[in-house]
Amino acid sequence: MNVTAPIELSSTVFADQERSWGCARGWDFLGNVPVPLRQWIRDSLAETLLGRDDLKCCMPLGQGGRGPFERLRQIRRLADFPAMLVSAEHGNVFNRAFHRTYVEQGAFSACQPEGVAEVFRPMLDPKGWVGVYSVAPFVMLVDKTQLGNLPVPRRWADLLEPDYRGQVVFSGWKPPGAGPFRQINLFFLLCMVRRFGMAGLDRLLANVPTLMHSTVMPRIAGGGASVAGIYILPWSLACLCPRRAETELVWSEDGAWAYPLWLTVKDGEQQRMQSLIAHFTGEGLAAYLNYNRYPALCPTGVLDLPPGASLAWPGWEMIRHPSTAALLKAIRAHALEALPCG
Repeated sequence: MNVTAPIELSSTVFADQERSWGCARGWDFLGNVPVPLRQWIRDSLAETLLGRDDLKCCMPLGQGGRGPFERLRQIRRLADFPAMLVSAEHGNVFNRAFHRTYVEQGAFSACQPEGVAEVFRPMLDPKGWVGVYSVAPFVMLVDKTQLGNLPVPRRWADLLEPDYRGQVVFSGWKPPGAGPFRQINLFFLLCMVRRFGMAGLDRLLANVPTLMHSTVMPRIAGGGASVAGIYILPWSLACLCPRRAETELVWSEDGAWAYPLWLTVKDGEQQRMQSLIAHFTGEGLAAYLNYNRYPALCPTGVLDLPPGASLAWPGWEMIRHPSTAALLKAIRAHALEALPCG
């Protein structure tokens, strides 16, 4: 399927260039999606917003520094919060007091369509506060030339085995030079800790020789510059690896770790935001998301997943739990200290 981007209309529709781009207050719509999808979705949304002069909308492309999403947790009053929020953040964007006072009291709605396929059920919010319109699965891209005689891993638990010492690479980023990593894939590590505990994390980290940006992994896997036998990266990127004979894409038998792309709408604003809700949950955007390997939950869309594929993630209750923020900090500190490349 060939999905092409719509004509750029963003500059005539979005108001985020008319005010401080970092402001989180006063928007009717505030949105963010993974970087590979950002420009196309922003442009396609602009077509839906043409003529809606009553809506103040912001969907930043990324300009460095602190943006509106970094300031959401500073909001204390319901009136200051966007009427509709679209995010790929797999943490709690609400501060605790706001969550307790408003979210837990039913001030926000998932607007989740009925008829979602069974494979997506683990990703849904049991409270009905957040609606999931797509997911970003993580897979293993196996370099068979680097793995040698070792068996191809089939489950996440396999990555803890000492046989894979020096073979597992997940994503991280640091400036050029010998300094420490500034970013690491905390989502992947949280998922592994959720299932295998901190002892399992130690076993995983013992097998990691280095970290690298996930966009680099499909470029080098199976080639002369490859540094390991197992790369953990989004499905959307793993599918771009050109060396198909030397590599194998493995969707874990116990479920691909996946994080949700989600939206939430203030109670009482659903009718005013209906065209935007329909855009994110409809067939048009679903076709684009599926084409780019971000499986969409649209009930009337075409489900295109590997045979027998399942999804897994820590769950909304854990993401919202007050202790999770501290756990993430502990995981990050422990990983940076334990990794030989940290």
